[in-house]
Amino acid sequence: MTEGNSANTIADGVTGRRPIPAVLDDLLLLADDAVLVQEASIIAGMPMLLDHAGLGVEPSAALGVAAILEDRDRFADRHVCTIVRGSNVDVDAYHRWVGAAPIHRS
Repeated sequence: MTEGNSANTIADGVTGRRPIPAVLDDLLLLADDAVLVQEASIIAGMPMLLDHAGLGVEPSAALGVAAILEDRDRFADRHVCTIVRGSNVDVDAYHRWVGAAPIHRS
């Protein structure tokens, strides 16, 4: 993304309006890789997190699962961890994306 552009994605929790130089510098030092994922994979990951972990999450929280779904061979036979953070999702939007509203289990 370049400054001033907006990202057209349901994972709006990870978009920004302008790059922050200090953050980009840190990423270059700390990140080994970055992966782009398809919207369909994000949507597929959201109900998986609900079904398997009881988490009704916003699209940004399903990005790690989406990356695994898109490149299963890369992660096969490995211990994989992804950060899942964010349940700030509109119930109607969630329903449109995955076909069912998240139900918080007790």
